[in-house]
Amino acid sequence: MREIVLMLMILAMGEASQQEAKKRSPSSPPPEAEELPPCQACRTVVQSFKDGMARTNKRHFGGGDTAYEEEKLGDYAVSEVRLAEVQEGLCADVKRGQNQCFKLAELWESNFEDWWPKQKEIEDLYDWLCVRTLSYCCPEGHYGAECRPCPGHPGPVCSNNGKCKGAGTRKGNGLCACNIGYEGELCDKCTSGYYDVYRDEKTLLCSKCHKSCKGPCTKAGPKGCVECNVGWLSASAELGGGCLDVNECARAASPCTKDEFCVNNEGSYACLQCDRSCDGCTGDGPDMCVKCAEGHKLEGNGPAGRLCVPVGRPAGHGPPDWSRYLTYLGLSVATGIIFQKNTTVAAVIGLLVGLYVTVSEYMLSSPSPDHNHALQNSLNALFNNKLD
Repeated sequence: MREIVLMLMILAMGEASQQEAKKRSPSSPPPEAEELPPCQACRTVVQSFKDGMARTNKRHFGGGDTAYEEEKLGDYAVSEVRLAEVQEGLCADVKRGQNQCFKLAELWESNFEDWWPKQKEIEDLYDWLCVRTLSYCCPEGHYGAECRPCPGHPGPVCSNNGKCKGAGTRKGNGLCACNIGYEGELCDKCTSGYYDVYRDEKTLLCSKCHKSCKGPCTKAGPKGCVECNVGWLSASAELGGGCLDVNECARAASPCTKDEFCVNNEGSYACLQCDRSCDGCTGDGPDMCVKCAEGHKLEGNGPAGRLCVPVGRPAGHGPPDWSRYLTYLGLSVATGIIFQKNTTVAAVIGLLVGLYVTVSEYMLSSPSPDHNHALQNSLNALFNNKLD
């Protein structure tokens, strides 16, 4: 009873601490209430406007004579009716910053009306509104309040291996934030642990060194390492150079404890638990024991060798293998389904399967391989004759 009361007290204290944490740190606003940075907000409104134009594209064209429709109904593309339809659904599909989008769309309504009849001459609404008219954004490949060019512009910005901080916005310092594996002011060098896969005047591709390398490398694989990592050895020139895996399990003294066996991995090793029937082992299973654990003895001469089995239990009489029995049951059910229209055939096959299962189970538990072999031959002959 005392344990139950103590558990309830702990749960109550945990609930109280969670409520207190919620009071101290209010949850973040829902996505539609988020306030996006100016450039991103402008880009969001413009994208929603473009989506509205795509939805209303040729909406009033009924199909058939396309040339006739474009001649007679083409004025719909720049009509006030279509503009009203686009503005009616503006920001409805926006998730993040939707409330802000509605406010800006209303604020910029006159800007859209100014651009609308000029859309054939000024195709890029984003550049016209966000970059040149409102000055919320910079052209692609430019950054900061003065829209300065990013490193590498007008060529590949940051060697196409990084991003210019603040690119496209009126913010940022224009420095290159290099991708993993690259470094330098223009991201035009491979970092330590990476090597040049390809390089020309405009392109650099870096790839990660092999895990056997400690630091830099000159090419792929263990042979490209300048220095070898822990768990590897430097190979001589006669062996081709590079790094070779150290087989820790081949040492005279095992790195594992008495009740574990060693498994070598590339660059390392693992210690796995011996079978519970073993007192020391060289591998997995009761047939790999150095000695039998207390309460077990060595028995058996079958294909698996001599096993450590519990005292009082013959070799091969382990815990029941329920998967075998489920398989036998499945065979019986399948036989009944296949021959459901012929009960005689089903009964004969069912008896033969039952006989085969019984003898097989007996053979699995029998310690005499010669006896099992003779019995198996007799059973196979009987089973084949019945099927013929």
